[in-house]
Amino acid sequence: RTKKPKPNNATTTSLRTPMQPQQPSSLHLFVRAGLPFLLFSIGASLVLKSAVEGKNAEREKSSGLVSKSERRAQLDAERDNMMEKLNKRIKTVDFDNTKRIERPEEILERRKKEREDRNRWYKRTWRWV
Repeated sequence: RTKKPKPNNATTTSLRTPMQPQQPSSLHLFVRAGLPFLLFSIGASLVLKSAVEGKNAEREKSSGLVSKSERRAQLDAERDNMMEKLNKRIKTVDFDNTKRIERPEEILERRKKEREDRNRWYKRTWRWV
């Protein structure tokens, strides 16, 4: 066996320890990793916000929902229109607000009595003749 000659220290240290890569600066790291992440996060939040607002607006349009002030103005206009119609009707037609409304039981009782009067035996006999 032959022995290989030993190299001197200068060459052995350079062979054993590879050169360490340079650490990137914090600005370079931010531009490479942080900035795209921030832009993605902000863009995603804006897109989601507009999508949710659009969805809510479409839902309100389809269901007929409006804001409270618009609804209040609509109800006031409707009320004024209805009151105008009622006042015109009251002036043109003799309006009696004291007339009693029949109860459902009274209506049924009145109809039963009318039916019985119509179907009396002496009135019914003339139908066959």
